[in-house]
Amino acid sequence: MQKNNFFKKSTLFVSVLILGLSISCKQKATKPDIEIVDFTQTLDSLSNKRVLPQDIYMLKKQYGRFFNVWFSEIMDYNRYANFPDSMVATYFNYFVQQNKPMFKAMNAHYAIHNEWKKDLNESWQNLQTAIPNTPTPVVYGYFSQFSNYNTFVDTTKGQLILGFSKEMFMNDTFPVYAMLEVPDFFNRYNSPSQIPTMLIWNYIKSKFETEHNIKTMLEQAVFEGKIWSLLQEVSPKSEVYDLLGYTKDEWKIMKLDQGQMWRHFLENKLLFSSDFNSYKRYFVYGAHTFGAGIPADCPPMIGSFMGLQIVEAYRKATDCSYQQLFNEHDASKILRLSGYNPVK
Repeated sequence: MQKNNFFKKSTLFVSVLILGLSISCKQKATKPDIEIVDFTQTLDSLSNKRVLPQDIYMLKKQYGRFFNVWFSEIMDYNRYANFPDSMVATYFNYFVQQNKPMFKAMNAHYAIHNEWKKDLNESWQNLQTAIPNTPTPVVYGYFSQFSNYNTFVDTTKGQLILGFSKEMFMNDTFPVYAMLEVPDFFNRYNSPSQIPTMLIWNYIKSKFETEHNIKTMLEQAVFEGKIWSLLQEVSPKSEVYDLLGYTKDEWKIMKLDQGQMWRHFLENKLLFSSDFNSYKRYFVYGAHTFGAGIPADCPPMIGSFMGLQIVEAYRKATDCSYQQLFNEHDASKILRLSGYNPVK
């Protein structure tokens, strides 16, 4: 299972808008009918009674693999594996009762904010056009009690399951975020409109990351650039900066800073470095990219941004499809053919 954890090492995200005029003759995929299951409503129903062992058995039977992932891995009930079923049910009942107000808040929030469902279907249709044979997922909305895992991908049983933690997309005015001292940068990503981006981003990452065998900064940048480019292609959103959680001004800053940053990478011999700790700062979530030689107020993930510029230049130079793009694992070749050099 691939999990996306906002507050630890970054996991980058993705969405895609049908390819341009150069491939206008390509047949558009049939619009998928994505099944979206709201598991929090089941938890809300359980909160009206005392949870018994047989209730947990029924949840396992009804929700199958999803429940196993959520219950055992995300909520970590595996730690009670040697406890009697009655005691596990007691702990689970406490969890359900304690969070009853949250279930009500989420139900009210998502009754109003539901446009993301349409965007997800449209984006996934575009994804299936860009990357043929992409399966249609079943999507589960769950509650993780703010445990950081805002999305996950699972293909263990041969079915594509995507999940998102509903309390992590309640908009920046949700008072609980302030009470929990959630980092300010999280406000970039806590809108329900970010749900399709996050789900597709994590899916593409989980599908292609292993085969790319990333070992250097350049390989990291190009891979993240591929994801950002694909997200931009499939998403119905018109502005890439909005899609990826930036402001228009921040996007302008990164465009202006890329020459200075490229020189910084070259002078410090970072591009072909295999020491992740030496370059991870350029790819992680946060308020800014910090460090010696980095422009003041440089937005986060500048390495991913520059990877996007390389990939976009490469696609323009080679007219490759997205399937061909992800099949090409030679980052040095992509850089060379792109002609990218912001230091001129």
